[in-house]
This record gives sequence, structure tokens and C-alpha cells, in this order.
Amino acid sequence: MNWKHLSWKIALLLVVGAVVFFWLIKAPIMSWYLTNKMGVPVSMSSISIRPSETKIHNFKIKNPPGFKIKDALTAEKTIIDYRAHQLFGNPSEIDLIEIDDINLSIILTSPTGDTNNWTAIGAGMPADESSASERDVVVHRMVLNNLNVQIQGGAKVLKLPPTKHIDRLEFGEFSSKTGFPTKQLIKAIFQGAGIDQYIKQIFTPEKLLNPTNFFSESEELQK
Repeated sequence: MNWKHLSWKIALLLVVGAVVFFWLIKAPIMSWYLTNKMGVPVSMSSISIRPSETKIHNFKIKNPPGFKIKDALTAEKTIIDYRAHQLFGNPSEIDLIEIDDINLSIILTSPTGDTNNWTAIGAGMPADESSASERDVVVHRMVLNNLNVQIQGGAKVLKLPPTKHIDRLEFGEFSSKTGFPTKQLIKAIFQGAGIDQYIKQIFTPEKLLNPTNFFSESEELQK
């Protein structure tokens, strides 16, 4: 028996097995990575990565302990479209992020809304050790479909409805350096509620709702 030939085959099988194993568990790995980044449990049921498209199913961010609503954010399906040569350029460019069937909870813990479940998540996040020279990620277009918002806490004081439904929101041209257009999102949710003076205090830090940061982190994980 050619032991050298046999050992080479065994080594090849081990390598192939390891690649298949890590490919199958990439969703748990990414969930673990984002959980460490955010300081609260983050999960997804599956993630598929192709040369021009990434799909994520059942993405969830949990609320910190002490909040009655279990999830801060859930999204049934996320599709990220890009062209490989632009994705790995400088800056990285993403053509489209489309997120379907979103449930967002906003739990106000003060009458003015300046403290809430999202500021609690931000306060618990580990310090950001990323380099200031990190490659920028540019998103040319983002679409949110079927956004459902549940509002609790200070909503009665601010005369806010307990729920808000938005069929479709679309944003264009933002980046990890300029930040996600959080102000536009908040205006769409709280339109007519008279709390524009608190608009910058609802989601802090802004990185929490900036999908370019999640995408750049997923790139870092794959290196």
C-alpha cells in the first residue's frame, strides 16, 4: 500500500471536509461575530454569499435584559447586490440593500425619548477598535419593505401611536463615513409627533442602524 498516496488523500478529505463544515456554519459564525461586536445577541438562520449577491434570512438583534419586548430588530430577508470588482475596490461599493418584512421596537425609557432600548444597546457595545483608515463602504440605494414599528414607554407622554406601519422607504447614496440617514428614518416613523428636537437622540451611536458597518464587519470576518 502506498502510504504516502493514502495520507495525501486523507489530508485532502480533511481539508474539503473543513471547508464544507465552515461553509455550512457561516451563519452561526457571523452571528457570534456580530454578537461580540454589539454586546447583545445577534442571529440569522442562514446566509448565502455569491459573487454578486448576499442573502441573509431571519436576521435578529435582541434587546438588552430588562426590556419587555424580546427583539430590537428582526428582518425576514435581506438581499445585498454588488459587483465584485467594485465591492473590493476602494471605496467598496454596494449597488442595493433591500430588506423585507422588518419589525423594529422602540422602547422609550424617558418622557422625551432620549433614552430607549437602542441607546441601551449603544451603551453596552464594546469600544470600537477599528482603524480610522478602514476602507469606506458606499451604498448607492437601500430599500426597506413592510416596516412595522412598535413603540412603548414614553409614547403616551409624547402622544405617539403604539404602532406604525410603513409600506416602503428608500434611501440613496450614503456610506460608512457619512453614516446611515437615521434622521430620515426617524422622521418617517415619528412624522407629525412634534419630537424633531429629539431626533438625534433616538438611535445612538449611529453605527447601530448603519448597515454599511455590518457589511464591512462581514468582510473583515471573511479575511
